Amino acid sequence: MATTTGTGIAIIGCGYVADSYRHCLPLHEGVLRLTGVYDRDPQRVAAFRATWGDHGYASLDEVLADKSCTILLNLTDPENHAAVTQAAIAAGKHVYSEKPLAMTAAEAGALRDQARAAGVRLASAPCNMLGESMQTAWAAVRAGTIGKVLLAYAELDDGMIHRTNYDSWRSRSGKPWPGRGEFETGCTYEHAGYALTLFAAMFGPAMRVTSFAALLVPDKGTSPPLAHPAPDFSVGCIEFESGVVARLTNSIVAPYDHRMRIIGETGTLQIKEPWDYASPVVLRRPGEGRITRVIERHLGAFGKKLPMARPVPFKGGRGKPTMDFMRGPAELATAIRDNRPSRLDEDFAVHVTEVTEMLQYPERFERPARVQSRFAPIEPMEWAR
Repeated sequence: MATTTGTGIAIIGCGYVADSYRHCLPLHEGVLRLTGVYDRDPQRVAAFRATWGDHGYASLDEVLADKSCTILLNLTDPENHAAVTQAAIAAGKHVYSEKPLAMTAAEAGALRDQARAAGVRLASAPCNMLGESMQTAWAAVRAGTIGKVLLAYAELDDGMIHRTNYDSWRSRSGKPWPGRGEFETGCTYEHAGYALTLFAAMFGPAMRVTSFAALLVPDKGTSPPLAHPAPDFSVGCIEFESGVVARLTNSIVAPYDHRMRIIGETGTLQIKEPWDYASPVVLRRPGEGRITRVIERHLGAFGKKLPMARPVPFKGGRGKPTMDFMRGPAELATAIRDNRPSRLDEDFAVHVTEVTEMLQYPERFERPARVQSRFAPIEPMEWAR
């Protein structure tokens, strides 16, 4: 059953990802309280309620009229994010949205402006930047463990998903993985934020983006064929305000590889899996002598795992999420409670949306694209300082 104390939140959209959020709710007992769930498909609501035992709303209007709901958790399809968020803002609700906040930077900026005019807060996924692995890497950067940071690489290659049996993938309440929607939204919109949020928090706002994107496999074998397939490959170089340059690759063509590397003058930090809060942070020093360079070339650089900033307070894997999906909504709830900026606030969400659009649709911008949005410096988590 749902927790009975904390800030009231309502889930809108009971699709595949909703089960991952709901699974993580008990990790925030006393901070978040689920007031109910709604989906425009009654069967999805029924399956979700049968699995979790939660209250179901009869309509979106009922959710928006419920005074016990303070934050609307927008888990609808990406194309519907903006409309649902706009309705919530008009009703005086704060919103935590699944990524992206909107499908264009202009649309995201309009939502931000509407929220501020209405006196409500917005925040957006992904929240993995708040996880133990990412916070450990960030703490090492602040401590000067690898010297001055020069470069960052992120691979978000997910393999040829269209050739897998993804039709059989089911969430806990039986929802199918939305392959068709993912192929039309695009892997860059779906995945780039997992790297961009960390890099922006560490290095400050992005200033310029030089990118290339392509649709390499137009026919993903769907029936009927995709009406508007999005690019399935993108690569971009991002220049940050601090002088750090990052290269970010997204694809659902190249073999699975989610490595993130932060390269400084005296060493490199590597995270194997940004979707896992417990992914070790490995420190590697560059080979300087002839023998160490030969070993590095043929066997790879030796490294050591850094101590985590704190133990991960849950165990993922074996069907359980390796990310705490509810950490983002909890961050927003505590920011509202404490009257402080959220680490994932609307300025940050607009910035990530703008850079993501530049990566997936470079033809919409001048080259290199100059990023217009900015955000205030992000504070690390209290337990990672």
